[in-house]
Amino acid sequence: MFSEWLYLPQAAAQYLGDPMVWAFLLLGTLCGFFVGVMPGLGPTMGMALCLGIIFRLEAAQGMALLIGIFVAAVGSGGITASLLNIPGTAAAAATCSDGYALSRQGRSREAVGFSLSASVLGTLSAAVLIFFIQPFVTTIALKFGDWETFLFCLFGLLVCGSLSGESKLRGWIAALGGCLVAMCGADGVQSVLRFTFGRPELLSGVDSVVAMLGLFGVGEVLYTLTRPQHERMPEKTGFPIIKLPILLKNGFNLLRSVLAGMWIGFIPGIGESAACWFSYDMAKRSSKNKEKFGKGSEEGIIAAEAANNASSVGALIPALALGIPGSSTVAMFISAMYVLNFRPGPTLLIENPGLLCGLCLLLVVAALALGLVAFLCSPFAIKLLSIPENLLMPFILVLCAVGAYGTTNTPFALIQLAVFGILGYLMKRFHYPIAPFVLGLLIGKTADTALRRALMQYSGDLLGMVTRPFGLVILGTLLLLCVVELRHGSVRKQD
Repeated sequence: MFSEWLYLPQAAAQYLGDPMVWAFLLLGTLCGFFVGVMPGLGPTMGMALCLGIIFRLEAAQGMALLIGIFVAAVGSGGITASLLNIPGTAAAAATCSDGYALSRQGRSREAVGFSLSASVLGTLSAAVLIFFIQPFVTTIALKFGDWETFLFCLFGLLVCGSLSGESKLRGWIAALGGCLVAMCGADGVQSVLRFTFGRPELLSGVDSVVAMLGLFGVGEVLYTLTRPQHERMPEKTGFPIIKLPILLKNGFNLLRSVLAGMWIGFIPGIGESAACWFSYDMAKRSSKNKEKFGKGSEEGIIAAEAANNASSVGALIPALALGIPGSSTVAMFISAMYVLNFRPGPTLLIENPGLLCGLCLLLVVAALALGLVAFLCSPFAIKLLSIPENLLMPFILVLCAVGAYGTTNTPFALIQLAVFGILGYLMKRFHYPIAPFVLGLLIGKTADTALRRALMQYSGDLLGMVTRPFGLVILGTLLLLCVVELRHGSVRKQD
């Protein structure tokens, strides 16, 4: 496996020496930027649309097109999240908390700048790190079983208290509500139907993209139109503002978020949509300005965007090495790899030496292309905020409806959109945080399936399940966090 590093010069000549590879990479970046900023589309749909043409391309050109769409779609989702409070992709949901708050202060160009720069730096850092640590990834990923996956999901639900502002209880209630909604449909072990209410459309569960469009998009529209005073400030259109001193100040935050995002990306079933929340919580816990989170914190935007981009890159490697997709986006990427005559699995790098080097090189170039394309195209998106609210809100509503319908291609998606829109409005109206609900929705089904599989596997040896080495480390971390949360709560009561 370590011999893969020796193929770097050969891979550079193969993947970067062909002008058509650069052309398809730029084309993929442009397409990825478009599907990333359009609510409801995202990298999965972008790659699905290109499946019909990549089989006509050479392997390097097809890979370039795929990587361009993949990186740009994940990286640009934070732009819509910051400007309109609508996550362009599920991975950008956490960016809404601070990106939109910053835009409402008349600093939309800064919000886009922080989101864009964190996305680019997160992808670059993850690509470089992956190149050096890939030989160890397969060994670690194979030791991560269902019990460890459940504990990791439990860790995510525990951090919901810190994502909820002042009231941790409301955060945990919201997370529980999200988990209950995630149980809808046939379970992943015995296909038992739950919470379908006799509707065949709910057999596969609630679509998370539709739910987030409703909670963030339609909910925000309803809340904006019913509040007595408009809170928006005059917007200045133009290119994103990237403040280098603030980025340098957040160097450790950025590195920590990249490492956390990559680690979550290694775990099948978690994905970049949860990575942003984990990293956001870590940044909030360690920040000296915790009160700014949720009100326009640069640290929060950088942590969320760096983590989701690093996670998406990290998720590719174990998926290619083991053939196990951790999310729908990675599953689509693996399907496209088969179209290009690659066979993801333990023998992939043996049969295709230099593939990892080429993949990392394409990721680096795609990240740089994303920075250029997004910087040049973002002024058109920022200009949206100069539109009066009475005209902008119906436009946002149409975007949400189109995105929801395009996700499932069924009219029932519009009903789900309306239900979650009303729910989002009520949660904002009665001060229940939406972020924990979304996190519960994203990892609830994974936690349920992983726990049940683990209990079935270790039905005669529960002690053996609990004492697995990786599980013990995560369990110890969970207990430590519980003690910290309880002590923090008792201190606040004394104050």
